[in-house]
Amino acid sequence: MMERFLHFGAVVLLLLMATEVQTQSTIADALKSQCLDNVMMMTLDSSVVWGNYLQIDALNDTEFITITPEIAAQCGFSLTVDDWGNATFLASVLNCFSKNVEDATFNLSVRIRISPNVDMSTASMYNYSISCNYSTWAAREILCERNYMEVSVRRRVPTLKQGLQDDDWAAAFTEATKAAYRIWKVVFYLPVQKTMTAEEAKESGYGLLTTPSRLVLRSAYNTSESQLQTLDSVPMAVVRATTFYKQKWMVMLVDSAVACPADGVTFTEDMITWRIPYIISPLVTPQAFEPTNISLGINGQKLDPTTIQNRNYSLDVGPAVITAQFPVGALGGYYKSRVRNNNYGIVYRIEPMLEHQWKDDVYDETKYKILHPITTPFMPRPPTVTNDTVPANRLFNVTLGSFLPDVELVNITFGNETLTIPEANQLGYNVQEHRFPNGSKWFTLQVPFESPHVSKEPTSPDTTTYILPLVYGLNIVPQNTPFTCPAVIIASLKDIVPPSVTGYCSLTQFYVTIKLGNLGHNFVIFVGKRQLTPSMASDYGYTENSTYIWMTLPYNCADAVFEVIKSSELRSRLDLTLVDEERHWVSASFSLSCSFPVKLIECLSNGTMPTIAVKVESVPDLNPGSLTLRDPRCTPLQYDSVTAVFRFNVNTCGTTRKFSQNTMIYENEVLMTTSDPQYRFLVTCYYKINDTKVVRFDTKNNLPFVPEPALGQLVVVMTLSVDGSYNEFYTTSDYPVVKYLRAPLYFEVRLLYSSDPQVELFLEDCWATGSADRNSFPKWDVIVDSCENSLDLYKTVFHPVSKTTRVPFPSHLKRFEVKMFSFTKDDAALKGEIYFHCDVVICDANSPSDKLCRGQCIPSKQRQVRSADYDHRRAYVSSGLILLEP
Repeated sequence: MMERFLHFGAVVLLLLMATEVQTQSTIADALKSQCLDNVMMMTLDSSVVWGNYLQIDALNDTEFITITPEIAAQCGFSLTVDDWGNATFLASVLNCFSKNVEDATFNLSVRIRISPNVDMSTASMYNYSISCNYSTWAAREILCERNYMEVSVRRRVPTLKQGLQDDDWAAAFTEATKAAYRIWKVVFYLPVQKTMTAEEAKESGYGLLTTPSRLVLRSAYNTSESQLQTLDSVPMAVVRATTFYKQKWMVMLVDSAVACPADGVTFTEDMITWRIPYIISPLVTPQAFEPTNISLGINGQKLDPTTIQNRNYSLDVGPAVITAQFPVGALGGYYKSRVRNNNYGIVYRIEPMLEHQWKDDVYDETKYKILHPITTPFMPRPPTVTNDTVPANRLFNVTLGSFLPDVELVNITFGNETLTIPEANQLGYNVQEHRFPNGSKWFTLQVPFESPHVSKEPTSPDTTTYILPLVYGLNIVPQNTPFTCPAVIIASLKDIVPPSVTGYCSLTQFYVTIKLGNLGHNFVIFVGKRQLTPSMASDYGYTENSTYIWMTLPYNCADAVFEVIKSSELRSRLDLTLVDEERHWVSASFSLSCSFPVKLIECLSNGTMPTIAVKVESVPDLNPGSLTLRDPRCTPLQYDSVTAVFRFNVNTCGTTRKFSQNTMIYENEVLMTTSDPQYRFLVTCYYKINDTKVVRFDTKNNLPFVPEPALGQLVVVMTLSVDGSYNEFYTTSDYPVVKYLRAPLYFEVRLLYSSDPQVELFLEDCWATGSADRNSFPKWDVIVDSCENSLDLYKTVFHPVSKTTRVPFPSHLKRFEVKMFSFTKDDAALKGEIYFHCDVVICDANSPSDKLCRGQCIPSKQRQVRSADYDHRRAYVSSGLILLEP
């Protein structure tokens, strides 16, 4: 795109922020000038210009004339300031104020004024002169500058004849002698023919000038006499004019037509294409056109073919248009940052020059020069915010980029607080700038997770999401164009320790322990399908401290479910769910399933069959009150939400009888009152002559329950006695138990639910750990291969077990005593948790091959390797938490 309009006024404001006025010496150091054929160029470095007000005056004989935009277009000047603040002043050698010596040497004196404010009366001033030689004039030269078009034509006037006086000329051309200039008048032909005297043309903004050998017409692009025409698809600004010039006794009519490109530039992402008509019809006819040379240049200087090739430029001369191409980013131009609607992007700027020379039937040579600055359209380059955070480091690591070198990071807004870069670094946020060889720039930022500007939120039971909201405040220099780049950086880390649930069963109870996680008690408890209420908590023995929650629930409580019915036991399950009330997710889920000894059927000798029917999980909609026996009139004697109790005689309620050898068998069923019952519980009593015995029972849920053989499940528990009498034991609510150093701990390991006197419980190994994990470390052995640890200063003591009402089978128990101790590290005692664990083996005391049953401690040389037959009789038990009294 050609920048046709002047980039300066009477005072050029280069930046709203003023800086210190420069001295004359610094201005002189920042000034450079050179001659570009018929153009003078003066450059002023941004170090003295940027941030100040700039004004240039031209010396006209004895006074300085301020160059305004109007004077610049009329007199042949242009001033541009590039994106980096460097000022370029161009002047045609035929400008209004040059001292012209025989159209070969041109001297221009200017005054440069720089002020920190708009009041130029206090400006620093510096006088400067430019001198250029240019004598290789073509018959016609056309200059297409940013803000004006100029045509100069060589004039040839015959020698004045002897004897012919000026009065004779005046008599012949009275009107011509009235003109104040040698240029008498100008006739414009577009869009309609209009005649102006020289005075009228100058008042309309045209520049008219005669030199010793040339006649000059200069026009702005937007005069009322100019017209936009399209030549070979290229828009051209055209002024068609004839200049009438008088000298002595003759009048010359000079064709002063001028045409310059108004555009002709197209863009792709990678290439700039500039098109100029090959034959400019307002200036020459195709029949008389004879090309002589075409040159390409940059910044007013011609380039040789090698340089053009090395820069990957191209110049193609076609029959209709001349096409020049410049790769975006090529040497000779530069990139610059831009912002549009707060969106970052870049442009590429290059200032090509084209000089075209030809001959025609009127002029022996025309030299046509175009200075055509090109800036690409805005190319969006949205910066990328890269989250390089490694959550385990607990440190946000963010990269922002890339940018051109003219972008600076000014501040960063964290939430509602904006910090400058030094302030952010003082807080330890480590903001750094990085430059790369290709000229790009990146910024990095590090913010600890613990920063007050970081918000955090649990997003799953074990995961915290850390959120860092950012708004980068950036600025493009030297224009001081601010823009922002918002971002939200997110990182997730599994750093939440959720609550955990453990439990065990006794003969009639569920014992549940909840260990709180590192978020504390941030959940609600669901027992089964019901949320735990204060009333339920009271019924279930709810206790709590800062670390644990304990509950004790009956096996047949309303919130437990029965899974399996066996001949002499019920398998009951307790489900516990911890739900984060705020976020509605499950923090922990726990199920405890145990078999409890329960007698469901009795076969009394008087022929009565008391029966308990139990609601099972597989029939969730069962209402025990609606159950009946085969005779629908036989309904429960009593019932609740879980059980129904029936009591009937073998001769009633549809009970059937049959004989098998010496046995009478009576059967009935507990049924749902539906045509296709989902629940059927078979009640059977076997009566021998003079003998009565319960032999089996059965139920049905779609398919019959199959009674299993009488092989009960072995359950082993480990408890801590209050003292050496082993009469009173600590309960779940007593844990953690606190003991002094070397205080005795009395442990009992017991086999439950077995009445076989030939079964013996054996302690294989026992040890202590610092956590509930039996495989964790540190670890200390208290029983090794059934014997006390020989390395222990305070050895384990084994206590005998005698038969009592509580202990009908002494072989089912083992008791031992250890002294309370603490783990050490670097010879220092660790104040922490201690748990005790044992590996237990159940064996046959009468088996001669089982050496384990011969006593509590057997020397290792007498021990034999157990066969695989004993593996299924192993058990593992652990104590509750024991704390050392500080």
